[in-house]
Amino acid sequence: MLGRLLLQKSNHLLKPIMYEPVIIRGAKGKAGAKGGKSAGKPELPVETDTHKLVTQVCGLNYATEGPLSEPVMIKPDSEYPDWLFTMNVNRPKPTLDQLDPETKEYWLEVQ
Repeated sequence: MLGRLLLQKSNHLLKPIMYEPVIIRGAKGKAGAKGGKSAGKPELPVETDTHKLVTQVCGLNYATEGPLSEPVMIKPDSEYPDWLFTMNVNRPKPTLDQLDPETKEYWLEVQ
């Protein structure tokens, strides 16, 4: 009885819903197809000026206009906290189980 009441009430509540088509954007073509470069990835210039690489933090400042567009200069070591130079930044080597047997790294580790 309750099921019939629910069905009767729900039939009155149902209205046709008009859906608009959804446009899905994705890759325009096959990856690795002829034609060269992908249009989706911008080609970023690599800094080759050695003086600039030693005195500035290259790639940190992404602003191109305004007061934030000035380059970020590297400060002397005395300006940074002591703990910064004691950090362990080496990654642990992956175990043999984590390496793929089809790679050179796997077989170098096996030796």
